[in-house]
Amino acid sequence: TVGSITRQSEPGAETGPISAAYAPSKSFLNAVTVQYAKELKDTGILINAGCPGFCATDLNGFRGVRTPEQGAAIAIRLARLPDGGPTGGFFDDDGPIPW
Repeated sequence: TVGSITRQSEPGAETGPISAAYAPSKSFLNAVTVQYAKELKDTGILINAGCPGFCATDLNGFRGVRTPEQGAAIAIRLARLPDGGPTGGFFDDDGPIPW
C-alpha cells in the first residue's frame, strides 16, 4: 500500500521506511494505471493496480509476512473481473485502496 499517497500522508500510518525511490515508484505506477484506464475506457479492457502486501521474497530478505501465493491472490482476482468491472483502481485483498 506504499503507493497510496492518502495512506502515506495519514498521521501514524505504518507504510514502511522513508524511501526516495520505492514508494514514489509505486505512486507513479498508480498514476499510470489511471492514465491507461482513461485511454482504454471504451475498449472493454480493465486496467487496475493490485497490492500484494508485504510478501516474503528475495527483495526483502524473506522478511515479509505474506507468502508469494497470498500476494498473487489479488492479481488473480483482478484478472478475473467481469466485463464492466472496475477500472482505474488500486486494490488489495480488502478491496479498493485510496489513492
